[in-house]
Amino acid sequence: MYPFGSDRPFVKNRWYIAAFSDEVSRQPLARTILDIPLALYRTTQGKVVAMYGLCPHRYFPLAKGKVEGDALVCGYHGFVFEADGKCSAIPSQGTGAGFCQPTYRIEERGPLCWIWMGDAAACDPSLIPPYADFGLGEPGWRYSSQNHFIVKARAQLIIDNLMDLTHLPYLHYHVAGGEAMKSMPMREEQREESYRLIRTGKLPWGGFHDLLWGAENRYEGLADWESITDFYGPEFIRTNMPLFTRIPGHEEVPAALGHLHILHGITPETANSTHYFGFANRNFRLDDPALDAFQLESDKKIRQQDIDAVEAIEPHVDAAARVQQELLAKSDAPAVKVRRQIALMMEAEA
Repeated sequence: MYPFGSDRPFVKNRWYIAAFSDEVSRQPLARTILDIPLALYRTTQGKVVAMYGLCPHRYFPLAKGKVEGDALVCGYHGFVFEADGKCSAIPSQGTGAGFCQPTYRIEERGPLCWIWMGDAAACDPSLIPPYADFGLGEPGWRYSSQNHFIVKARAQLIIDNLMDLTHLPYLHYHVAGGEAMKSMPMREEQREESYRLIRTGKLPWGGFHDLLWGAENRYEGLADWESITDFYGPEFIRTNMPLFTRIPGHEEVPAALGHLHILHGITPETANSTHYFGFANRNFRLDDPALDAFQLESDKKIRQQDIDAVEAIEPHVDAAARVQQELLAKSDAPAVKVRRQIALMMEAEA
């Protein structure tokens, strides 16, 4: 399956985002992850349960049922499944059953619910991407721009898109400064936490910056800036708006020209569809609902442009790869390295 020589569609031994915390309630939520249907809900104590989503009796979707106490009740024949999956009641016969519905481990951290659906022996919560890297949950930072799309394309196409930002002036032509992304110096770091790319460039002030940082913080001339991309794994990537390193006329970068991290949760739904979770975290204009609204609309517009691109590729990519060898440019080097890392993960699980 493109771009790998394996039929395996995704890596299983990872912590994937299953849902935003505020999506999960006492009303069951249906969600398919790694080709497995799930029902997500909260117990009376607020703990998130992820249960295999089809009743073993007639395969009725459990998310169409209801939560009673800590148990999930099938909406077809009333079979009752406790939070650990045990079938505790079959109303038609007045008994339970020696049957346990599969459940999956959930780690709820801040606004995110992470799920482990791989080898139980390999499950390690320390593998969840480090929030401190992008300020999530840290003092002086604001979480915003929460959004979720279901993309009709394989997860790898989203990963490839995020690892090569030279598409910005073409796909995201409305964003100021995109021209600078056509070709720029780039260095890489293999960190313990992530594979990191650092791109550098110079940038004049534009109208987009007025909206984001405020016109009162305008500078003259060209500022030096960095763009950082962190690949934490096939499940999570961090990008950002320009991180200023030098501002003309200032010895230090003003705090008002702070950092805005853009976070991308990439959770395979099936081999050819993907949950795309997006949110942002910033350390400036912390109490500004107007900026929250602008960020959300801007983020959704940019993500939709990316989604339109990968959904246009998906129907053709397997057949095209058999007919024509992929033409790779220098800017594809990071994406190729990431593909190799993912291929090694797949081989380890095979």
